[in-house]
Amino acid sequence: MSRRRRGHDEGSHGGAWKIALADLMTVLMVFFLVMWLMAAVDPKERDAFVQSISGEMVESGDVPTLDMVPPQTEIVQLDLKPPVSKAEIEASMKEINPKDISIEDTEEYTRITLKSDSFFESARATISDSTREQLEKLGETLAGRGQYITIAGYTDNLPINNFQFPSNWELSAARAATVARTFIDMGVDKRLLTIEGKADNDEVAPNTTAYGRSLNRRVVITVDKLTPVSFD
Repeated sequence: MSRRRRGHDEGSHGGAWKIALADLMTVLMVFFLVMWLMAAVDPKERDAFVQSISGEMVESGDVPTLDMVPPQTEIVQLDLKPPVSKAEIEASMKEINPKDISIEDTEEYTRITLKSDSFFESARATISDSTREQLEKLGETLAGRGQYITIAGYTDNLPINNFQFPSNWELSAARAATVARTFIDMGVDKRLLTIEGKADNDEVAPNTTAYGRSLNRRVVITVDKLTPVSFD
């Protein structure tokens, strides 16, 4: 009895390898078919063949077609604040003497002009704590808008030549950079900022008088209204 049972078991195990071999041969056939398609068949013919195979499989309920795949949802950008208004800027700078600041507002930009003498020490690019506090409030107001901002520094035509600033070019650029760094600290995206050192170019008053030179010493902040962007 034990011999017959052993013979029956051996027969059943002996048939299992045929199934495994058949599965292996099927996989190999599919593999070589794919390799042949990739190497020998024209790309257009290959795509047509794959689409026909996919269609047959869909009919059997196995594989979805591209038409059955739900459309991808659009990438939603993070919400940006609306373009900054003149009223918001005025509110952030309300503690500054009106004589030390001017705001020009158009459909294309908002331009804020700061008198350098009131914000920077003579021949230096550093600012006082009280001035920094006001610039921080302005930077906080401009943050999250997605608006390009250009900060340009200007000087009078009196030459400067010291270890830190060999000329008015370096001084004007350094003052613009000081304002830019303050804005970045308050959350303005640095990719939206551009600084310019204009030296004594683009004068707004003759440099022949002390008053005219004081008007030329300024920092101009131009906020673009036309191209709000998001880098997220």
